Amino acid sequence: MSVDHFWRRLPGQAVDTCSPEELGELVPRYRDVRYDRLAAAGLALGVRQTAVLMELALTENGLHPDPAARLPVYGGGRREAGGEMPVLSPEQVATAFLFLRDSALGELVRQQDTVLARTVARLDYPTPWSESWAAKVVNDLRELRDFFASAAAAGDAVAVREAE
Repeated sequence: MSVDHFWRRLPGQAVDTCSPEELGELVPRYRDVRYDRLAAAGLALGVRQTAVLMELALTENGLHPDPAARLPVYGGGRREAGGEMPVLSPEQVATAFLFLRDSALGELVRQQDTVLARTVARLDYPTPWSESWAAKVVNDLRELRDFFASAAAAGDAVAVREAE
């Protein structure tokens, strides 16, 4: 699968013992042949072209100023080029899951319709914002919620990688 944003579950204690280089090797990259196997095992999740839209749907809503809104997509914030890969601790994973579980994801996407449409146009995506785009973003957010639910239940950490 060709994806451009990844989440990778890792045992919580493994994160403490990995160097940044070792950690980077555990998380899939764009067009990584390991992705399908990891995703089938529930250890990785990837999306294509929706990460920034997912982030906006969660964070641009004045009704949800909760700092937990910034955790699920980018691990608390966008990283600078060449910066370290964000890793959410098991506690942060649980916090992110609770935020996603308690949010009306479809409603958040609908409330940000104008912002998301402008973003799709600004980023020169191949098609304009539409109901099918909205459905894709909601579906990806639901998959992310389920991914975080499994990670939280297992006490896992989650590493986040943007396309490189």
